[in-house]
Amino acid sequence: MDPNDARSLLSAPALADGYDQEVPDPGASASLRRVADSDRPVVGYLGKLIPQKGVELLLVAREVLAQDPVALIVGFGSHREWLTALEIALRNRDGGALGWLSVGRLDVDLSTFGDRYRMGEDGDVLFTGRLDHRYAPGAVAAMDVLVVPSILDEAFGMVAAEGAASGALPMVARHSGLAEVAEALESDVGRPGLFSFEPGPGAGTRLAAGIDRLLSLPARERGELRGAVSAFVAETWSWDRTAALLLAAAQ
Repeated sequence: MDPNDARSLLSAPALADGYDQEVPDPGASASLRRVADSDRPVVGYLGKLIPQKGVELLLVAREVLAQDPVALIVGFGSHREWLTALEIALRNRDGGALGWLSVGRLDVDLSTFGDRYRMGEDGDVLFTGRLDHRYAPGAVAAMDVLVVPSILDEAFGMVAAEGAASGALPMVARHSGLAEVAEALESDVGRPGLFSFEPGPGAGTRLAAGIDRLLSLPARERGELRGAVSAFVAETWSWDRTAALLLAAAQ
């Protein structure tokens, strides 16, 4: 199996069952150190690697960004090998593999690329595998932007709220409970649409525009926004306040 060939990676159907997905990748610490030592912005994802979470949108969007961030993918699941294959195909500009993946388990919109396709390098996208709660908050806090591209209806955007509490600016799909979180944060900072993108056909392009919008802000303004969203979540969605509201509603 050639680790640099997307289709070769998926040639063994039992690959995902051949290693322990409950632990970090063997190279996770080196990947996180690389992020810590880099001056490049970090755009990340935290959560399950399953089709419903839409993580391929982040990988596709990164290829057409005006900015040049590192993408940090923290999570595990049955979709991991497909996402890794997509990253390899994008990095190698392997049109055949991209087409093959797009009719498989990935919803890859090739029209996203247009004329702005970047030539990625090995290490632009870093997977860590599963990080437990001793380490995941630190990884999220290192992110400039936390992308929540779920295509599944969410009761509440918990990951987006937790990321904002850590100071990572959220960029979420504008639907269901995710839209509720985005609209609350956008309203608090007085910037409608700043933290969200419209899902559906062409979402990769819109996600890229949203990420570029956040990363192109002056560092001071971005820092102020990080502090603002963190303070808002701590005040509005803390466990103490949530419990008090639930008890009040029950009376």
